[in-house]
Amino acid sequence: MNRPLLASVGVLVLIISPASVAAQPGSIAGRIVDSARTTPVPGAEVRLVDPSGLDVAIAATDPNGRYRLNRLAVGEYHLRVRRMGFAPREVTGVRVVAGAAVTIDIALVAGVVILPEVSTTVTRSPVPEEVTNQPAGGTVIGRAEVEERSALTVADHLKSVRGVAISEGGLLQINMVARGFNNIFSGSLLTIIDHRFASVPSLRVNVPAFFPTTNDDIEQIEFVLGPGSALYGPNANSGILHIITKSPITEPGTTLTLETGFRSGTPGPGPSASRLDKAAGVFRFGFRQATKISPKVGIKMSGEYLTATDWRYADRADSLAPGTAPGSKRVCRGQFGCRDFGLERWGGEIRLDIRPEVGTEWVTSVGQTEAVNLLEPTAIGTAQARHWRFRHAQTRFRRGRLFVQGFVNTSNAGETFLLRDGSPIVDESRVWALQGQHGFDLGSKETVLFGADFARTDPRTGGTINGSNEATDGFTEVGGYLHSITRLMPKLDLVSALRVDKHSRIDHAVWSPRVALVAKVAEEQSVRLTYNRAFSTPTSTDLFLDITAGQAGPYLVRALGVPRTGFRFRVNGGCSGGLDNLCMRSPFTDALALLPARASLLWHAAVEAVVPYLPPEVAEILRGIPATSYQQVATALGRLNPTTQSFDPASPSQVQDIGPLKPTISNILEAGYQGSIGRKVRLAVEGYYERRENFVGPLIVESPSVFLDRSTLVPLLRQVLPQVIADQVAGAMLQVPLGTVVPNDGNPFTNRPDIFLTSRNFGTVDLFGADAAVDFLVNRNLAFAGTYSWVNKDLFSPEDVNGPYPITLNASRSRASVTARVSNDKATWSGEVRARSLKGFPVSSGVFKSPTGPDGLLQPIDGYTIVDLQASWRPPVRGRHTLISASVSNLFDKPYSTFVGVPRIGRLVMTKISHTF
Repeated sequence: MNRPLLASVGVLVLIISPASVAAQPGSIAGRIVDSARTTPVPGAEVRLVDPSGLDVAIAATDPNGRYRLNRLAVGEYHLRVRRMGFAPREVTGVRVVAGAAVTIDIALVAGVVILPEVSTTVTRSPVPEEVTNQPAGGTVIGRAEVEERSALTVADHLKSVRGVAISEGGLLQINMVARGFNNIFSGSLLTIIDHRFASVPSLRVNVPAFFPTTNDDIEQIEFVLGPGSALYGPNANSGILHIITKSPITEPGTTLTLETGFRSGTPGPGPSASRLDKAAGVFRFGFRQATKISPKVGIKMSGEYLTATDWRYADRADSLAPGTAPGSKRVCRGQFGCRDFGLERWGGEIRLDIRPEVGTEWVTSVGQTEAVNLLEPTAIGTAQARHWRFRHAQTRFRRGRLFVQGFVNTSNAGETFLLRDGSPIVDESRVWALQGQHGFDLGSKETVLFGADFARTDPRTGGTINGSNEATDGFTEVGGYLHSITRLMPKLDLVSALRVDKHSRIDHAVWSPRVALVAKVAEEQSVRLTYNRAFSTPTSTDLFLDITAGQAGPYLVRALGVPRTGFRFRVNGGCSGGLDNLCMRSPFTDALALLPARASLLWHAAVEAVVPYLPPEVAEILRGIPATSYQQVATALGRLNPTTQSFDPASPSQVQDIGPLKPTISNILEAGYQGSIGRKVRLAVEGYYERRENFVGPLIVESPSVFLDRSTLVPLLRQVLPQVIADQVAGAMLQVPLGTVVPNDGNPFTNRPDIFLTSRNFGTVDLFGADAAVDFLVNRNLAFAGTYSWVNKDLFSPEDVNGPYPITLNASRSRASVTARVSNDKATWSGEVRARSLKGFPVSSGVFKSPTGPDGLLQPIDGYTIVDLQASWRPPVRGRHTLISASVSNLFDKPYSTFVGVPRIGRLVMTKISHTF
């Protein structure tokens, strides 16, 4: 570290607390033993916490059970010790004296499986609370599990967590949601890192490959099921993922990590064992350097670099011609078109922590991630991300219950382009946010928290993503909340909250209440009953999208946001003479002309499309059919399936007006239990019922195409041609889309014959389900775990949702995992075997859609069951600073696919070695 920076930090500390700098730090040391055998307990976590719940220092016991916490500021603290297989211990009133060493030895009692996980996410409190006291279900993944697992993204830590639905688009392309309603480009799971938004600005999509946090720097991962809008506001109706990183004051030192591995060859389509390529390697290097300048000041730098070759996939809709990839001289060739499967990314973060006194903390951080090359599936097709940069700057301050922060996230899409047509993607969007919270006690029975949030989203897409909406696509969200915990009885709490939010592009404010009863039925056991009303606002793309999404013959395919006036198809009665009074535009006439949706008006276009392939005498007969005959041919509608590039039958009744988008409201009633049973078992289970109102569906083709009708065309042709020839000619003419059904409301977005996709509000979606997790400790060396998640439906009919089309959950109705873990008595090595199973489900998300079966319903993708292995070893040296681990995902190399439009995945083998100095 250079001298000017040290001098600046020193001056800052002197300004904040001149007297504290002069005080000499103290230390705490001791030994942790098994109370029954007085033998040392290695690998125990020793955590020093100040009275406000802020971590001050963390250490792990060595093979002799010894620990030491150095450079501690003078004050009074709590010392917490925990180790799997032992009851946790806490020593309060630990006094650190200037320049002195305090010795504290602790004996742990063996035989209790439960580790009292603590979380700040459920109640949005700056003070961590045990999860058994909270009004929502969730999972906390601790530092030990994070350190031991080789993970290319944070999603690898969540694959066996109850309630999580994950789709994988490759090695780094991940979509995560809670309990379903996933998408190919999803942001429905509110994801935050150290209290700031982690999603890409304006697009509001979670891309784990863009997270600057390295695996070595994660302190804890908190995953909360169910809604959180009452405290977090918009877009917290489907769960919360919070990634918390380590403080340089708590965790000083230098860690270097090297990971290498390989994937098997990409499985080919179908049941055959053919491979689309050979095995390919993966390489990742990470580091974390944290300096504790004084007991009150610390600074850290962390970063990583990753390169790999992704699983291969061919999309028939990728239409780039050879050599046309923007910014590239490569020639597209072979079945994979212009796709570049070489992955490369790097990222890093710098953070400064200042703690002028007990209970006070000021943290400032900046970070950047760059996807040098990445494949990212989106709702309008896969994008080739090149030099896409995601940056953040954040400062946050906490003093007791007062918490304030400000941050900005920015995006720069670099040279990114869509693989379907080569269109460049410009995204220089940003979001600014200010948040504040405070609280107080009313006597001993009432705790109140209150806060406010402000966010300004500024999409900057250079006329690409938001097209003609570019000048009017910014918006502001403002909200405030009040949260109360009332202790009705010694073991019964009433938790309530009320929040109101206003979106500048939506007419009315939205209220979000929460009411919960949490009862401590026994030590480390609680039951809860919770009602939440949560909401999510339409995304920037829902409102302002205007981009080409490919081509179907002479028709452009466009994705559109919903304007404030919506889309109306039958204004003033529609077009007289059109099928169900619908209107159309056609590239075979004046493209701006609004015509009745009647196929016979374009009879000659259908004829001229097929006559080049007919014998001259047949072509002459076809051209000579009089108007009085062909005008009797009826009209049929077909809706483009962008995945298969074919047209599915559609009915006029499905063409319904689309109103201005409203927030999606979720009313959820949940009952749950969490706790330990019989000193050997940890159990968490919850059941829920949810009613979603004004559900904003995924992008769907809303403009069907106009075709000649088979039942009236075939008899006409058989009158003038032999039956066999007539049937062949009819088959060809029936494949010609003659026009596109469009709104007739004068909307400038639909004044061309383009086929367009857009979103709409559906009426009501009702669903119910359950999530469960169990851990069973056989002894301190062997444990089993299992999870199961179930929801009643994965496909909702038009009648179910009060809409024109069915809606898919885009996630499995049934998911389960079983895990066995083993470790030795000194915690120097551990192993894990895990089986994950998932039932197949239908998919409809933007241009990615399951095939339609003979019954007219979307067909599910295949389910799968795979087995994973993991092992780690910490060489038994003092301090246990070296970790060696290996993992195998999909041990038996069983091909599986998690969504439509993504590759089939085989085996992935990774090895890892890290050392902390």
